Amino acid sequence: MNKLLALLLFVHVCCTQFLSAQDFQASKEIIDKLCSQEFKGRGYVDNGVNKAADYLASKYKQYNLKSFGKDYFQSYSFPVNTIPNDIECTLDNKALKTGYDFLVDAGATSLQGEFNLLHYNMNDSIEKMALFSKIKKGFAKDEAPVLHHFNFRNQSFSDSCSYYRNFPKLFITTEDKKLTHTISRYVDENPSLIFIDSVISNQKKIHIHFKNKFIRSFKSKNVIGYIEGKNKDSFIAFSAHFDHLGMQGKEAMFPGASDNASGVSMLFYLIDYYTKHQPNCNIVFMLFSGEEAGLMGSDYFTENPLFNIDKIKLLINIDIMGNAEKGIVVVNGETRKQEFDLLSSINDSLHLVPKVRIRSQTKNSDHYHFSEHGVPAVFMYSDGGQGYYHDVFDKADALQLTNYEQTGQLLIEFTNQLSRK
Repeated sequence: MNKLLALLLFVHVCCTQFLSAQDFQASKEIIDKLCSQEFKGRGYVDNGVNKAADYLASKYKQYNLKSFGKDYFQSYSFPVNTIPNDIECTLDNKALKTGYDFLVDAGATSLQGEFNLLHYNMNDSIEKMALFSKIKKGFAKDEAPVLHHFNFRNQSFSDSCSYYRNFPKLFITTEDKKLTHTISRYVDENPSLIFIDSVISNQKKIHIHFKNKFIRSFKSKNVIGYIEGKNKDSFIAFSAHFDHLGMQGKEAMFPGASDNASGVSMLFYLIDYYTKHQPNCNIVFMLFSGEEAGLMGSDYFTENPLFNIDKIKLLINIDIMGNAEKGIVVVNGETRKQEFDLLSSINDSLHLVPKVRIRSQTKNSDHYHFSEHGVPAVFMYSDGGQGYYHDVFDKADALQLTNYEQTGQLLIEFTNQLSRK
């Protein structure tokens, strides 16, 4: 890149940064709104995810985004398991707090009872042998094994229970540092709980009561709009998922600030810019639901596209923009090396974020189905932060948003250069 071009880029970015302070405040307001009690963690209890979709569509309308149909929505359905009502849990008569002390497994079926706890250290070979001897013998109806330091990738426990047809009525696993929640589209026959290890160690009895509600066909919707460019025959697409994990019981809410209210807000940061500066090609903004349930929204869209996805120059999926203290990471950058090199060279010239790091392809976000359909696609996320992920601590006020605006400026310059190619 020659010195004159670098200078022009620098002047452009400086001017854009000067205009962006109000945009940054608007981004924070979007994060606060999405993480509020109004949307219940943007999940499947009290229709939180669809209430969030309605809010986001209203924002699209404020910006006068164009739609591919009569409105911004694309509806579809999938099954999902929920625990919507009160959860009662005590250890040796001490009441515990859902989301902080323990979690009900996402696929759990209803359960009520009192159980004697049988502790097994899964890092100890002798205790593991004792556990498998117990599985062979069988569990009493009031016995619940506690598998300390259990690795879910190790199938030996469930395989042994299946082989001997001796599943306990309840089993418990532990985590040392944090509780990580998920979404399940299925109901497990054998309910389980996940505890912080220090909370349940040396405890003797547990009382647990909760009811699941399995929704066979939950109707969800993507929110999709676009800004018309000078060249109306090609597209650059941005995507971000707006759903999260919602509620477990009446008290535990998973706000999903970093994952992915921050990514949604970044799309609106870009929307704000491109409504004021007409792009060279059409820019599509796709907000997907169902990502936490298994990339459901993006899967449905790629099977039922609202426009010709073969005309997408590049899809840029944005997931987790809470803190770019160390820079950003580009998943699928090794496959899309030309685009990665362009992004990296822009950052090298303008010094916007500390580092642009490259990764290979993964299946962990909404870019994946586009790649599988032959669409050039990358997934960008911020590198840094406090590590709050899929837990009750991922709150709006915990976001530092380090280098947030700089990341936005990098994306704008990257998009502008791509659209001219």
